[in-house]
Amino acid sequence: MARPRESMRDMLERSRFAIRWGGALGLLCHPIYYVVWTYILPQPYDNLPLRLSAAAVCVPLLFQARWPRRYNPALLIYWHCCLIYVLPFVCTFLTVRNGFSTMWMMTEVMMIFILALCIDNPLLLITCIGIGVFSGGLAGVLSAPTPVVLSAEDKSNLALLPVVVLCSMAFSHAISKGRIFVEKNRALQALAGSIAHEMRNPLSQLRHVLDRVEEALPSANRAGAAPTLSDGTASLMYNHLAQGQLSIERGLRIIAMTLDEVAAKSIRPDSLSYLHAGATTRKALAEYGFDNDKERAKVSVVVRRDFVFKVDETVYLFTLFNLIKNALHHIVAYPQATLTLTVDSGSVIVRDTGPGIAAEILQHLFEPFRTAGNSGGTGLGLAYCQRAMRAFGGSIDCESELGKFTAFTLRFPPVAADEVAEHERRLFERAMPAFKGKRVLVVDDDATLRARTRRVLTKAGAYVSEASGGELALATLRRAPLYDLVLMDISMPDLDGYATTERIRADRDCPNRNVLIAAYTAEPGNAVRLRARRAGIDEIIGKTSSVQELITAVQALFDNGVRHQPGELPDGFAGRTFVIADDDTYSRLVTKAYLERCGASVVEADHGQAVLTNLHDDGFIDAILMDVNMPGMNGIETTKSIRARTDAYATLPIIALTSHTDAQAAQACLAAGMNEVLIKPVQAGSLYACLARQFGTRGALIADAPSSRRIAETAGASAQTDFAATPVALAPTASAPAAATIAEESLLDEAHLEELVSLDLLDESFLNGIEQIRSLVVRLAANSAAVDIKATHASLHALLGVSGNIGAKALHRYARQIYPRVIGGEWPADTDWLAQIRTLGARSADALQRYYASAKSPRDHRDALSD
Repeated sequence: MARPRESMRDMLERSRFAIRWGGALGLLCHPIYYVVWTYILPQPYDNLPLRLSAAAVCVPLLFQARWPRRYNPALLIYWHCCLIYVLPFVCTFLTVRNGFSTMWMMTEVMMIFILALCIDNPLLLITCIGIGVFSGGLAGVLSAPTPVVLSAEDKSNLALLPVVVLCSMAFSHAISKGRIFVEKNRALQALAGSIAHEMRNPLSQLRHVLDRVEEALPSANRAGAAPTLSDGTASLMYNHLAQGQLSIERGLRIIAMTLDEVAAKSIRPDSLSYLHAGATTRKALAEYGFDNDKERAKVSVVVRRDFVFKVDETVYLFTLFNLIKNALHHIVAYPQATLTLTVDSGSVIVRDTGPGIAAEILQHLFEPFRTAGNSGGTGLGLAYCQRAMRAFGGSIDCESELGKFTAFTLRFPPVAADEVAEHERRLFERAMPAFKGKRVLVVDDDATLRARTRRVLTKAGAYVSEASGGELALATLRRAPLYDLVLMDISMPDLDGYATTERIRADRDCPNRNVLIAAYTAEPGNAVRLRARRAGIDEIIGKTSSVQELITAVQALFDNGVRHQPGELPDGFAGRTFVIADDDTYSRLVTKAYLERCGASVVEADHGQAVLTNLHDDGFIDAILMDVNMPGMNGIETTKSIRARTDAYATLPIIALTSHTDAQAAQACLAAGMNEVLIKPVQAGSLYACLARQFGTRGALIADAPSSRRIAETAGASAQTDFAATPVALAPTASAPAAATIAEESLLDEAHLEELVSLDLLDESFLNGIEQIRSLVVRLAANSAAVDIKATHASLHALLGVSGNIGAKALHRYARQIYPRVIGGEWPADTDWLAQIRTLGARSADALQRYYASAKSPRDHRDALSD
């Protein structure tokens, strides 16, 4: 039923202008024409009662804006009934009674086209014309004093009417198409305007943050000296950065909310959770981005009678953000006005003492693209609020009085205590397997909070210990047993959570050095995230979290956040089979060695068709690591072919291996169906973490989620993680150091080379890689001389891959710096790029040759490692 109601509402909105002016014209024209046809240009017949009745039925149309909203469907029906009576019925009746004279036949034709202007649906138009003409003609024939006899001329005129009707239908259809086009453009303009308008506030805040960061940054005392930060300045910088992150998050929330409203995206029932209205409403106030302290002082929360509701927390916060933003916009010109959020037994009231809203605006307040006194907005926010409340099973309405107040009331369905208790029972039941046998240390100077947390975690099946401060936590963790998680309070006297965590991570003799640590804090997550990350904290959990939120957050850490001891190989890869597809032999060898070291089996392929062939063979492939640029069928095409299959391989994890570091390349991989993107040269840690995520995701897919959606979410998050961790030089901001001046020890990636030694990959293929560098440099020179940008792109891509894989760090870094312009079909900006490549290529190849020779000498290699 939702779709017909939506269509009727749209039709009414399109017709409001025609209803208003149609009512006015119908009221005036019929009496005026009666006077004209009777006294000025007398006609054989006219009917005053008929004219007056037609005028009378138009009177209610003049007051259509005052019709209650619940009568809107009746208004639309009444409008079409008026059209039938006032135009085709009256005109046809008078045409019959006037003997089908030429003047009245012209009136009939004019009537049909006027009707086409009022009704933009061709089928509805012909229906109204048919009903009106038939009933009016029948009434005219029956009321005539003598039988109606049609002359040959009358029949000829009547024969033209079907053609006129068809033309009017085409005219109506053209009007409808034009209206759709105009409304589409208007909606797109409104969408762009809404996002631009709503983004002003977070972007202004971000600019303010960056200005403050610039002020806080110290300057170097002397040339070449590194600037230093005092403790106070460093703390200030962390706060500024946290505010900047929060501004970006708010901006992304605004865009997501606007797009959701335009697309009418549904709110999933499985995202609803049981929360306390008071705490969640206070959270909204704490996270809202006020422009200044004066604005913040106008807003308060009053909890009269708290209650539990079932909502999606993020959607509820968005709803309150909208209402707060709108209220603050309207009361900005009223210095004494205030805004109060009241929580009271099943409802949350957002009430301001501002200018109020006029009654004629109030009834249309929740309709999309309608605003009340906000020239910069589009009205999407309140429509989103209404849809959110309906998804919660509740409602939202507004009361207002001009010059006094405006109050939005959010009403929520009651949640029985038994329902909440049953939900918590099921929550603990589901969490028990993840918590059973886990050891958790709760570190907090608040004994009450420690006891509360201990009760919850113990009920879930964990063994919980307590520490009242940082020093006691250190002493506890330095001895057995091994713990699975530490919940660390940030603000503690003597030794705070940051310092405690840093000492845990730095203590090589501590058996719990790599334990999972979650910041357990009452401070906003953004305010502590940066410092927490730097200190070695894995996650942030709010002290204000509900039981469900605490259990869910800790379970997620247990499921996905296992830390490995340094040098420890990951579990879960033994017995698995991987396909590595890459046209670069050495790249395949390195990745293959990483996986075989963990007990996995590897199948090699050098192009896409070989990958598809392996998928036809007996056995099962667990994942594919695929180079994006391969001859013949490339990685993108191969992935699309796999995703189009109908067998089990269609959802196979596919990891992109690429030297492209731009976001556009990553999006192309993800759009094709790849799950994650890894930048070459592949590092062992990144590879293991990536595959671990995919196998965890794949298990979850089978267990409880639609595969396409979960894969897309994981892919998006993973791509962002991988790219964030990879240094990318999209465009040089300063001239790179001359190749000849780079120090010898900076030419090679010693850590990577040592990894190759440990994998026993310094063999003939390594020497082939050195020769490949030399030949690619020569090929680049030839490509440049031939002014062949495509061949240069291919050669530079190959050089980028081989230099990274065999540890030619400086050459790889410079090739990556000039690569983005070549991708775009332009020559590198550096005029001496080819000379730089030649010099770096020759020096790197010689250095790699020397490293190879020393590695083959055990004594020399031991000396090299000790150095």
